[in-house]
Amino acid sequence: MKRYIALIALAILASALTVSAADIESVTLSDILAGIGRARAPVVAGKYVVFTAPGNARYTGIAFDFEEYRQTHPFKRIVRRDADGKPLENTLFYIAEIPPETSEINYRMVVDGLWTTDPLNPSKTYDYENGMTVSKVLVPRYEVFKTSAAPAGLVRFTWEGETGRHIALAGSFNGWDPFMYALEEREPGRYSLELPLPKGTWYYAYFEGTDQLPDLANDNRVYTKDGRVASVITVR
Repeated sequence: MKRYIALIALAILASALTVSAADIESVTLSDILAGIGRARAPVVAGKYVVFTAPGNARYTGIAFDFEEYRQTHPFKRIVRRDADGKPLENTLFYIAEIPPETSEINYRMVVDGLWTTDPLNPSKTYDYENGMTVSKVLVPRYEVFKTSAAPAGLVRFTWEGETGRHIALAGSFNGWDPFMYALEEREPGRYSLELPLPKGTWYYAYFEGTDQLPDLANDNRVYTKDGRVASVITVR
């Protein structure tokens, strides 16, 4: 009976993940499931953070700084029962994937229509840009080799291929000049360049001489007015 109850809880958890359960190692999924009991401060599990709240609220949501608090994610509810079907724990939870190159996540919660810091997390900070106190959780930093924009407006452009190439960057931020910015081969076959850009949406491509090379790690591509295929990066 206990195994049957655990399998039900596992199914509830898998359906509520913000990413596919196939993307999480089975040991991590088991650890996450085992950690969801009574509501407590956020728990880091690999590349994910588990946020919990007491189940007596009708609605609990969460918003993150890396999304500029623009989106509110609803919590899911998990109820653990004993062998007789009697409820043991009623907990609300949300599982968030840690963004790459992030060492701290700031967030706030909404409980039954009222915005608040996380009452179960004593760690808080003041968000001067938005003028409010928010909760924070420290997370393990990891990197992925792909073009990405940091919150401060610094964009890291990356290209991966054969070693010994001469790869340049051009885009809507420099009049599509293919000779202004050169990527550096920082390790065999991996080229990168960090460039500060203002907020906005920018179009870019890589060049070797006059030959245009696609950013294969960025699926966000468009056709420009002059018929050019360009990759897209947004600085927030």
